[in-house]
Amino acid sequence: MMTSRERVRAAIGHKEPDRVPIDIGGTKTTGIHVDEYIKIGNYLGIDTELPRCYEQFQMLARVEEPIRRWLHSDVLQLENLYETWGYRNSGWKPWRNTAGNTILMPGDFRYETDSNGDIALFDVNGRHVANMASTGSYFERLANPPLDLSREIIMMDIEEFKKSVTLYSDEELRILEKRAKLMYETTEYSIHGGALKGKLGTTGIFAGHPFTEWLCILVSEPEYAEEILGAAGDMAVKNIEMYLQAVGSYIDTILISTTDFGTQTGELFSPGVFKDLYMPNYKKMCDCVHQNSKVKTMFHSCGSIRNIIPYFIEAGCDILNPIQANSYRMDPAELKAEFGNDLVFWGAGVDSQTIYPGKDPSDVKDQVKERLEILMPGGGCVFTPIHNTQFDVPVENVEAFVDTVLEYGRYIS
Repeated sequence: MMTSRERVRAAIGHKEPDRVPIDIGGTKTTGIHVDEYIKIGNYLGIDTELPRCYEQFQMLARVEEPIRRWLHSDVLQLENLYETWGYRNSGWKPWRNTAGNTILMPGDFRYETDSNGDIALFDVNGRHVANMASTGSYFERLANPPLDLSREIIMMDIEEFKKSVTLYSDEELRILEKRAKLMYETTEYSIHGGALKGKLGTTGIFAGHPFTEWLCILVSEPEYAEEILGAAGDMAVKNIEMYLQAVGSYIDTILISTTDFGTQTGELFSPGVFKDLYMPNYKKMCDCVHQNSKVKTMFHSCGSIRNIIPYFIEAGCDILNPIQANSYRMDPAELKAEFGNDLVFWGAGVDSQTIYPGKDPSDVKDQVKERLEILMPGGGCVFTPIHNTQFDVPVENVEAFVDTVLEYGRYIS
């Protein structure tokens, strides 16, 4: 039987391992909501104590070993020291969330609760950046006011933009290197580098522009957009170079970008815009990874992105996540046939909008079996639900997912 590391390395090398690798909780895009994590612990009779919420936008729990083993997950994440809103993941302190669960948040976590129970979140500089409703489970950014077409777009100075991009510090790199070395030498998991320093845009503020304004700039001011994206790409390459020097010999995969380019029905903008403005910069990042390591590049984009997948491949993307199969033209069988020789599919295991949270374990089993039959041949897949396991997924459905992969996801040698 292969180790987890051997299994993942075979799969991402387009070879058939002993069984399909499983990833639940091993990356920022395959994580487990902290309330779901507590539910899993209760279901198993495991004392999860106070789980650490290491990613405070998606409210993801740091997965500890007993639950990782129950999930049969083959992937262990090398987290950044700083994940969201500038909070350093240290100095943990208890916080009772809206579900009534006491969890651990970073020492820098700052919030205020009003008389209605709604929560205002503040970043490390004291700026109000997000809200959580009294009945909510996530913090929602405040970055997208209604688009005012009468307002003049203020262009950001390129050099000022570069200064706003945070580079890894020597301290961060030393700590990451120690952690990666320890994980590599004391476990048999495939180590995933959660670097995420190549985002070219966000649904929040990017280069001083709200998301809706940035979408207009891509069309109305392409030269300016090209300069901003080029500068972002250059800064990302600097971060990636430093990161790989520190941990490149220990990790198998690196998360480059989680920028979403799709909706349920198609791409957010013309594939030609992606090809001209985004692809060259992603290529710089992927070239940097491939020229300096054996690490595979991983990209995440929700939604229907069928028309830009060829450009991801041309840029040097090795792994695509999450494969949102219930969106337009994202049928896993078609994608496997067309792109399976060039891409590893890290996802598509079960639909997270429909089957996973809302159906019975038998329905989960049926869909997982179907997706295994499609994605298994020739390797090139790591099996995970489509995106994170959210707070509303019945634990029995998580169990059905894992059990079905273990039963039907084995290769016949």
